[in-house]
This record gives sequence, structure tokens and C-alpha cells, in this order.
Amino acid sequence: MNTLDWIPPGGGVRWTRVGELGWHAFTLPIHRGDRVLAELGEDSGAVIQMDGEQQLTWLIEPWAEAVRHLREREGVTLAGDDGSYLFVPGMARARLCWWRVAPEPGRLLTDAGRLAEAYAVVRRPGGRTAERQADRARGGVW
Repeated sequence: MNTLDWIPPGGGVRWTRVGELGWHAFTLPIHRGDRVLAELGEDSGAVIQMDGEQQLTWLIEPWAEAVRHLREREGVTLAGDDGSYLFVPGMARARLCWWRVAPEPGRLLTDAGRLAEAYAVVRRPGGRTAERQADRARGGVW
């Protein structure tokens, strides 16, 4: 059985109870989520973008201790086995809910520790994201 069988193969969405498929969710407003995604780079797992709510959602391992302290931060939503639901987009891009980073076998969940680090970097004044982008443009590697 394909580990991604729960994702609709075409367009549309699946209304999914968070936690029932072996992952929890970490959601940020898109203005901050864009910066976190840039900071994560290739370390990011799959990411859902909700255009209506202007949010990015990462799928993370259940009960990840590394992000629990962020629950109280403004704009951060952690969802797990708490009765919450999430729209899971199909593999074809839809108008309002789509995979910003498409899921692939081996690239579904984002490491929660790495996600917390990226969040901390972009919250600091003058975080590294702009420096990394400039360095990459010059051909450098971080």
C-alpha cells in the first residue's frame, strides 16, 4: 500500500481529522510561513497552503516536544489529537487549498526540531533567510 494513498489523486480536498493518519500539524500565517519555508529549504517536508485563510501548514510527527513551547506564540497553531480537522488537498492544484511543497515518499513530515529552529531564526531581527538567499544567488552554499 502506498503511504500517500490518503491524498486525493486529482483535484479536490479531503476533510481529515488531524492525528488519524499518523501526523500532527503546525500552522503559521503565510507572511511568517514563507520566511520559515525559505529558512528550511530542502529540510521542509510537505506543506499545505490555504489561500483563503492565508496559512501554511507543515505535517509533523505526533506530540513533537520540539514545537510545544510555540503553542502560546501569536499566529502559531498546533493541531493533533484534539478533535481538529484539516483540508488535505489533492495532487492537482486547486484554487484555495494546494500543496506548496508536494508530499513524496520520504518527504512527508518535517522534523519538528528543525521547524522550531527555522521559526526562531525568522523571529529574530535580521534573521538568516535574507543572508542565505543573497549567498545562494552568488552561488554560495550554507
